[in-house]
Amino acid sequence: MLKKIASVVLLAAAASALSLPAPAFADGPKTPQEAAVCAQMLAMVMPVGLTQASIDAICAVQDDDSRG
Repeated sequence: MLKKIASVVLLAAAASALSLPAPAFADGPKTPQEAAVCAQMLAMVMPVGLTQASIDAICAVQDDDSRG
């Protein structure tokens, strides 16, 4: 369990180090790279209970027009 928590913290730190914009976390991923990080984090944090289709829906890339 501690390894999973450490992995999530490391992924979050890596995302910050790569200068991913903060709104991406609030509004959804804006690039395929952000969507990949989102999917990896969800798969690690919730390995049971989420299907791949659910993860794909949650981590779908949001375009700028979706803010409306």
